[in-house]
Amino acid sequence: MAPKQNIEADLILWHQRKVFNGLDHHAELVFGEAKSFRGENSEEKKVVVDAFEVEDVERMKQLAIRFPGAILVFATMKQAGDLSPAEIQRITKLASWGREYIHERRQTRAPVILLTGLELFAPYSLSQAWDTAGGRHAEIGKGHYGYTDNLRILADMTQQLYLSMPSYSEWLRAKWEKRNQRRQVRQAAAAPVRDAEDH
Repeated sequence: MAPKQNIEADLILWHQRKVFNGLDHHAELVFGEAKSFRGENSEEKKVVVDAFEVEDVERMKQLAIRFPGAILVFATMKQAGDLSPAEIQRITKLASWGREYIHERRQTRAPVILLTGLELFAPYSLSQAWDTAGGRHAEIGKGHYGYTDNLRILADMTQQLYLSMPSYSEWLRAKWEKRNQRRQVRQAAAAPVRDAEDH
């Protein structure tokens, strides 16, 4: 039997939200992959195009498999527009996988957060930075003002902003509707067989 492959992360931390006049939330495990302005200078651009390469995303997935329910953070000093379509596609695929619900743990498999230079260089708070940025950022931020300390909500927000994913609630509703349609098709297909057996 081969030894287990060593998997690393740029940062590992525990995050616990504090609640006024109540019990604190349970601590959550967070793994992070951090990049600077990788690929920005002309010398480097010849060699590296993407900040988050295939192996970076796969490594984070392996950590999520070993530690179900962990939060996965991809952080880059680049602006969102500087991320390539291939990077967005890879991270989106992982984020979709991470949205699946684990019934035994009563939480999603691995919420994915994508932070760009806008969030990393925010002078005061994410809410303020998004409000100042305007547009879609301000729209998303208004709906969740004060909730950016909840990493699962932050994951949902950044997935909508940077990965063009629907909100988690919309995604879940579409999934249930599709499942319901499949069930109705199966029931309709089985009905003639039952009717024939009755006659």
